[in-house]
Amino acid sequence: MDHIGEQILIFLSVCSLIFSSSAANPTTPLNCTDTTRLCTSFIAFKPTAEQTLQVIQSMFDVLPQDITIEGNGRNYIFIKKNCSCSSDLNKYLTSTTFTVRENNGSVYDMVMRAYDGLAYFSSNVTREARKGAVVSLKLMCGCSSGLWNYLMSYVMRDGDSIESLASRFGVSMDRIETVNGITNPDNVTIGALYYIPLNSGLWA
Repeated sequence: MDHIGEQILIFLSVCSLIFSSSAANPTTPLNCTDTTRLCTSFIAFKPTAEQTLQVIQSMFDVLPQDITIEGNGRNYIFIKKNCSCSSDLNKYLTSTTFTVRENNGSVYDMVMRAYDGLAYFSSNVTREARKGAVVSLKLMCGCSSGLWNYLMSYVMRDGDSIESLASRFGVSMDRIETVNGITNPDNVTIGALYYIPLNSGLWA
């Protein structure tokens, strides 16, 4: 094979890898068809120092009893939320509101930073942030298909792996791979949202 042919082959191989990684990256909500479906779901959230429990209750529209703090120095918050199948989008989503706390930048950027990968919010929202404004938005959640009792939304962090999440939450790697359509457990994307199947409401 000549030099040009080798370059073309390398280029096509790289494109293939990029496409495969993108296709396996579950950054969009789960599809659904039963718009009457309502279930209990969980959301894993790692707050910043400024996001106190009071702020988190406001961000997720929940009561104190809906929030559990994970120990072992991980500083994660587990939030119980009702999840439903959106009738206009046919996606599993849960509603909440966000109170703008400063006059700085766009509402879209502020929401994306605050919820750190959990929000389903249109990038077409271009208005500027105004302190005190209340913004309605959706968060990505999931209802079980019957193979497990609950689904938890989880944004993959540096250092996470399918194996470590399986051990941490007491679920098999196979189940995490099945619900997320993962064919290669070593090919996960940092910052992408994945769903963790749970047999029991550990933080209910």
